[in-house]
Amino acid sequence: MSKDIVSFNDTISPDHPIYKPEKGRYWLYIGGGCPYASRALIARAVKGLNNIIGVSVTQWMLGDEGWKFLQADPKEMGDNAYKVDGGVRGFKDDTSGPIGDLPDDSSRLFIDGSFDPNYGVKCVKELYMISNKNYKGSFSVPILWDLKTKTIVNNDSGEIIRILNSSFNEFIDPQDAEKNVDLAPKELTKELDAYNQWLGPNINYGVYKVGLAKSQSLFEEETITLYKALDEVENKLKLRYEKLSKEHNSEKEILKRFYLFVDHITDADIRLFTTMIRFDPVYSYHFTCNYKLIRSDYPFISKWLKNLYWNRSGFRETTNFEHIKLFYTRSRKLRNTLSLTPLGPEHDIPRL
Repeated sequence: MSKDIVSFNDTISPDHPIYKPEKGRYWLYIGGGCPYASRALIARAVKGLNNIIGVSVTQWMLGDEGWKFLQADPKEMGDNAYKVDGGVRGFKDDTSGPIGDLPDDSSRLFIDGSFDPNYGVKCVKELYMISNKNYKGSFSVPILWDLKTKTIVNNDSGEIIRILNSSFNEFIDPQDAEKNVDLAPKELTKELDAYNQWLGPNINYGVYKVGLAKSQSLFEEETITLYKALDEVENKLKLRYEKLSKEHNSEKEILKRFYLFVDHITDADIRLFTTMIRFDPVYSYHFTCNYKLIRSDYPFISKWLKNLYWNRSGFRETTNFEHIKLFYTRSRKLRNTLSLTPLGPEHDIPRL
């Protein structure tokens, strides 16, 4: 009898017996509202892999049956699967318009999501069952899928970032120096791993601990813990900015190098970004993380965040504020039992 599978943690490399790097062989399944899935979409864009790996975007509602896909003729996908945003309109808009009485099962093609042109599945769960009928874990996104073997290679966002960082470099245009950025340099891997392990429970999931707290005392405790962690990030970025200010005369030159660890993007920047970009528009309201706001109370996090969004297209073009807001307010009702979706802030992220 086959052993029950609870996760998929394989990799892609020339030495792997099954999963070898190939153009067009792999597919990414993501949800635009999910911060963990967004990590993979950003990494795909930053590394210049949009024309190497196709992508399908689920509908924004996480219902009882999990993440769902829209249904359409595969011919309608065209080249959308190989665009930075999977062809779903609404990415790279810094404001959210009125939602209106939009039903939870809204299916506006390439607005509420896209579909699966490979198998025509209705939901993410079906992909897990195709890959392994004995799977017993959660039916989460992102999924890095192998079209050749019809199996899930990996469903851990952090591991997927590392796979995208190193496994497809031979397909990247050698003249595009920016896309050849190393998101996890060997000399920095140990430090990045330690930081990411701290970032996860304290900030990435820290906002959930606040929002899901079941008592006032626990809510207050988790709030204090979260904001202490944010203070640490603020101080780290402050020191980075001050160091860069001594080395470069212009703000433009400083911002070209203003990242968490070194003078280029690392996976730590991606992991932090997907939480910070959601903080003011969603977490402050929906998870009651309103003790301080990023835009008004954390000047260096705010500058870092705006710099990534406005000056690094791979971040802006993979961010969809409407999907983000609808995912949280419709899927996670919490204290917002009417599922009211906020119109504000007027600008989901301020201009740099």
